[in-house]
Amino acid sequence: MSQTQSTSEVGQKPTKIKIDNYEINYSKIGNGPHVLLLCPGLLGDIDNFTLIIDNFDREKYTMVSWDPPGYGLSRPPDREFPLDNMHRDADLAISLMEALHVDAYSVLGWCDGGTTALIVAASRRTAGRLRKAVVWSCKAFVTARDVEIYEAKRDVAEWPALPRQCNVEKYGLPYFQRVVHAWVDRYQWLLHRNAGEIISRRELADISVPTLVLHGGQDALVPAEHASFLHQNIGNSSLEIFPEGKHTLHFQMAEKFNATVENFLATT
Repeated sequence: MSQTQSTSEVGQKPTKIKIDNYEINYSKIGNGPHVLLLCPGLLGDIDNFTLIIDNFDREKYTMVSWDPPGYGLSRPPDREFPLDNMHRDADLAISLMEALHVDAYSVLGWCDGGTTALIVAASRRTAGRLRKAVVWSCKAFVTARDVEIYEAKRDVAEWPALPRQCNVEKYGLPYFQRVVHAWVDRYQWLLHRNAGEIISRRELADISVPTLVLHGGQDALVPAEHASFLHQNIGNSSLEIFPEGKHTLHFQMAEKFNATVENFLATT
């Protein structure tokens, strides 16, 4: 099938499914044997992965993208940021794949979704079912310098025009601002009351599947030390730095990014 075919021709349009106490919005596109679970970042939804979904071979891959609770169309409820929110998202993502009767899959995640993807990979629930993991622009811990960066993003009026406009159109300004405030507060909490830890070294050591860590050398939100830490603490991992890459590698450098990821997924 042509990669330009509509969603209805190669999969299902976005729909909702009951997972635990949440109505989760998701889409399932493609009909290939290699299933990919796509986990979005802050304020992200299924649109985070447009250039992956539009360009990956749909005869090779089936792509499941979803909106975590409080994001996209998985509302209500409003987004909440308890200490374990990424572990909660990981559990929901695994439950989604179980509800869809997917026996084996790989997980891809960006930004906060990359952290969620790593938790999915470390979970006993995915043992023997997960094939590979790909993460980019993400982290396992937070430092004082990281929190300083995020504090500079607290006021959404200071965000770059394009992402600010997109989020205002999608969520409305009050909700957009409220979520960002809560997101920054959570990282402050993690830094001062949890020693900055998001994922423990033990959890990272539990990841046994081949894992590709990608990072942009010009990422202004997540310093490269985080990618190096992940590579050092995930045994079966490889690291690739895109020297000119920024935080949104999959948009900014889509052709190179997609080729790198597809090559990794295709290798045995």
